[in-house]
Amino acid sequence: MIISHRGYAKEHPENTFAAFDAAFRAGADGIETDVRIAGDGTLVVSHDPVKSSEGLITLDELFEYIAQKQDAPFFLELKRPAPELLGAVIKHIDRLDAWERVHAIGFSNNLKTAVRSQKDFPKLKVDQILKLPSWAYLKKPSPSHAVYIGWLDAVPYSEPLFKGLVPQERLKKLKERFETQGFKVYGGVLNREDGIRYFQQAGISDIVTDEVVTAAACLKPPQPF
Repeated sequence: MIISHRGYAKEHPENTFAAFDAAFRAGADGIETDVRIAGDGTLVVSHDPVKSSEGLITLDELFEYIAQKQDAPFFLELKRPAPELLGAVIKHIDRLDAWERVHAIGFSNNLKTAVRSQKDFPKLKVDQILKLPSWAYLKKPSPSHAVYIGWLDAVPYSEPLFKGLVPQERLKKLKERFETQGFKVYGGVLNREDGIRYFQQAGISDIVTDEVVTAAACLKPPQPF
C-alpha cells in the first residue's frame, strides 16, 4: 500500500484537497495528513501550528472528503494529545462508520490519549510512529494497531543512522517481531527507490512517501498483457 505523505506536494501545496487528488491520480492508495487545533480553536488540517484557521481545511471538511473517497484509507496524524481533538476525530469516524479505513497516528507524546482511548473504542485504529525502533527489542511498544519505522529525509543523517542501527536482515527480524506482538508494520517516509527497496526486500511494502510515482514504480509494476 502506498500512503501519500500530506498529498502530492510536487504538484500542489501539501495538506490540500488538490494535493490529495493528485496523489490518488499518481497511484497512491491512501493519504496521510496532519490534524491539530488552530489558535482560534478550530480543528484544522495543518502540519505546523497556526493562529488562524483561515484558508485551511477544517476537520469537518476533511471528513466530507473522506466520505466521498469511500474505500480509500486515511491516516490522520494527531499533532497534539488534546482529548477534544481525538474526540472529534472519533465522532467523525463513528458517524461514517469508517473504523476500518481511518487511522489515528502520531509520535508517542501526541498519541498517548489515543493509546489510552483504545479500551473505550476498541475499533479505533491507533498507529505509533517509533523514533527508536531498535528500542523495541528491550521494551515492547504500547498495544496498538500498527507501528511505523524508518527515517525522514529532511532530518540530517536520519537514513544512515537508521541503516546503521537496523541493517536489512535486522529490519526483517524486527518486522517479524512486531507482527508476532500483534502490530502491523509500515515503513516511512521513503522517497527514493533504494530506500523503498530496502524495506521491500525486508518484507515491508506498506509505506508512507512523498514520491508517489517512484513508489508506484517499485511496488506496482506494470502487469503484462
